Amino acid sequence: MRKGAILMSIPGFIFAAFLIYLLALNVYFSLLNWSLFNLQPSFAGLGTYQTLFSEYFFSLAVTHTIVYTIAAVAIGNILGILGAGILYFLKSNTRRAIYLSVFLYPLAVPSSTYAITWQWLFNPQTGINLVLRIFHFPNIIWLTTQPTIYAGMIIIETWAYTGLAVLFFLASFMSVDKSIIEAAKIDGANNFYLLFRIILPNSMNGLIVSTALLFLFSFRIFTVPFTIGGPTNPNMMSLVEYIYILFSTEYFSLSSALSSLVALIAAVVIIPYAILGLKRWVFRR
Repeated sequence: MRKGAILMSIPGFIFAAFLIYLLALNVYFSLLNWSLFNLQPSFAGLGTYQTLFSEYFFSLAVTHTIVYTIAAVAIGNILGILGAGILYFLKSNTRRAIYLSVFLYPLAVPSSTYAITWQWLFNPQTGINLVLRIFHFPNIIWLTTQPTIYAGMIIIETWAYTGLAVLFFLASFMSVDKSIIEAAKIDGANNFYLLFRIILPNSMNGLIVSTALLFLFSFRIFTVPFTIGGPTNPNMMSLVEYIYILFSTEYFSLSSALSSLVALIAAVVIIPYAILGLKRWVFRR
């Protein structure tokens, strides 16, 4: 058994070694002053990072990414709990599967496709505003000012990623000991009490997985702001999009420095979640 486990883990170790090599190479490039204007780079040390931090677009991208990430994690988890709770109390497994597929459908749509669709929906003359006019609500000029850009991006993220939260919360709800729930029902507990006082406190594994995945999807968002805003619109630029812009304009060391920072932040957030998950569900500690 032990030899089999070692053999099965060899491909994972090879992939991890290759990934670490690429990350180390990227960090090395970030310590140079390599760009279109300096094709014979020399060692610059942390000067590359100092230059990056002083860039105006870097601070914009950081602000946008923080807003996108916090909103996606907070709203996604809240809606994920509510959606999974509704599905959990359905008595028909068939209906539950059908409704769950509706939540998961956005994950099957290419991000560039739904970005264009949402851009049409945010058109001031059609889409959402057309519905608002029918009910005599004031029109909203979407994607023009920073508040409406944030609102539009948060709506798109919520539509695209909430299904992940619903899926993992529902899976964790279904694993809760049914005897505890039946005992609470005998005592007269309603569904609201069961969800928030019994099921959810015993489903923290769902919260851990949902938070980690929502963070990753929102923190590395690229296609939606790039498709809707394009590289010339800095008002919705994310960190990953800024990496692309730096590289495409041939500021190679700055691009490497920012990608190294993004990888570091993602690792700092995800690795503790992974360790906690291994301790709780693999090693049962």
